[in-house]
Amino acid sequence: MISVRNALLVLGLTTAVAVGTAAGPAIASLADTAVVSTTVATNTVAPPTGLVGKLVCTEPATMSLTWTKSTSARVTGYDVSVIFSDGYVQVVELGATATSWSAPIPKYNVTYWSIQYSVTAKTDYGWTKESAKTASFQC
Repeated sequence: MISVRNALLVLGLTTAVAVGTAAGPAIASLADTAVVSTTVATNTVAPPTGLVGKLVCTEPATMSLTWTKSTSARVTGYDVSVIFSDGYVQVVELGATATSWSAPIPKYNVTYWSIQYSVTAKTDYGWTKESAKTASFQC
């Protein structure tokens, strides 16, 4: 009895599949159209400007820098970089309102190597822009 029922079930399913695939193709008509305008805007981050570096050659020596803030929107902070002539770069992170920085340094470090400064503006959307480097300073 079970095998007869199974045979009828298989026959019914086979017939359903055959009838289902024998139907003609689906007919659809799409009459609606849409015009989409795409524009990709590119923005730039303005670097800090007007950098004025200074090096006071006392013991310890004092490095200092002032600058004019970036004019870009959503600046979250600045990275001050001290670039030594041997390739070493010291980076200090500052807040969005900063326009100056200073720090002591052993006089030996700036007697043996010269330094330059730069400032990088950082935004909340992940973009950055570095200023031009200052002239070199050395004691």
